[in-house]
Amino acid sequence: MKHPFSNPAAAAALAGLAIAALSLLIPTGCSRTEGATRESDGTRRLVVYSPHPEDITRYIVREFRQRTGIEVTIIAAGTGELIERMKHAAVRTAGAGAGGRVLSGEADLIWGGGIESLETVTEYFEAVDSPTDAELNPVYLASHRLWRPFSVLPAVVIFNKSLIPEEEWPDSWEDLLSPRFRKRLIVADPEKSGSSYTILATMLYTMKKTAGHTFGGWSYVQRFVEQLGPDGIASSSSMVYRAVAAGDFYAGITFENYALSLEQTGSNVGYRYPAEGTSAVPDGIALLAGAKNRAEALEFMEFVLGPDVQKILLPRWQRRPVRLDAEKAGPLLKGKIIRYPVDEAAVSRDAILERWKILRAAELP
Repeated sequence: MKHPFSNPAAAAALAGLAIAALSLLIPTGCSRTEGATRESDGTRRLVVYSPHPEDITRYIVREFRQRTGIEVTIIAAGTGELIERMKHAAVRTAGAGAGGRVLSGEADLIWGGGIESLETVTEYFEAVDSPTDAELNPVYLASHRLWRPFSVLPAVVIFNKSLIPEEEWPDSWEDLLSPRFRKRLIVADPEKSGSSYTILATMLYTMKKTAGHTFGGWSYVQRFVEQLGPDGIASSSSMVYRAVAAGDFYAGITFENYALSLEQTGSNVGYRYPAEGTSAVPDGIALLAGAKNRAEALEFMEFVLGPDVQKILLPRWQRRPVRLDAEKAGPLLKGKIIRYPVDEAAVSRDAILERWKILRAAELP
């Protein structure tokens, strides 16, 4: 796999990993209530914010509970919604002022969300040292250790092969501006979805006209927004691939894991890594400062970054792992992968989303 920052050599293909890895975990359910930790009754507990799909959280949390006895409550929503919830739930230490330490409110961890989204709220996290760091690809580690990467998600263009002639299958960002896709494109709302914000920033970066502005591709994004139909901005990332697979839209932008999942089921959806370049950015996991269940939170973090979970990410959920040992077993990542500007994407988030809202409002009836 060629990485977006260091570009190391690709490893071998995925031969035999699925069968071996699938035996590691047992699929079962987990609570997705919106309550905080219950009063102490001798049971160890943990509360986690997560935008991950329910099949991931249910599967991994149940295995964690079986191994540790720790009861886990998942508070599920999109990354943007969870960040706002985190801000409202957190409190500052008394008398600390604007620069004081922030204490977590109802949750102990946030698990999921693009790292540039997490970078916008690092004041709510606690830095921790982890022995697992030595096993992770250093390309994806932050020097401040306020979050850890969990899985890597390349952005791709997906399309319904039954609705588009093969000679018009989109191979690039530019191809999506074809009259063929007028009002037939769909993308998740970057205001609600952290992954969709990554996609928006990727388009702005790869389609810029000059080197002077990191995210200078607004002329392209404006034309792209004009291609979206009245329902072309979905409330969640999962709606994008489902709508394209159902034939409600001709094409959309999502992440590689969704495209690979559709491919495995024999779907009529194809995918491409845009020729101009695309990103392969990890989502992350972070300990909230002042977590009520700190020890349990750290134990969960070590678990999801450990070999048992990481080795199953690709064969079960088509998500690329961040552990070096699991990564070596994965297939080559094809396409031109950019060196994604994580820090700039975090700093520019509010400004980018504000401009996006203006463009979107101009297209509303």
